[in-house]
Amino acid sequence: MPTTRTRTQVTHTPQIEEALHIARRRWPGESPSVLLTHLVLEGARTIEALEPTLTASRRRHLDALIADFAGLYPEGYLDDLRTEWPE
Repeated sequence: MPTTRTRTQVTHTPQIEEALHIARRRWPGESPSVLLTHLVLEGARTIEALEPTLTASRRRHLDALIADFAGLYPEGYLDDLRTEWPE
């Protein structure tokens, strides 16, 4: 079918074949291209739904790192160090 939209070609590797096999159980009778469309859309929705959880997890890890290094150097350490550098 003619289109002005970008097309993407996907090689049917063993992993893609397995994904198509799984998709056929949910959407029987659909063509491989339609199954791939379903998989892409479902994947995008899943990733989008997980984003707040992943962001919160990353924030917790960063906060833990910040806490681990808090107080490692005394207040004013950088200023004192810089006074030793020539201009």
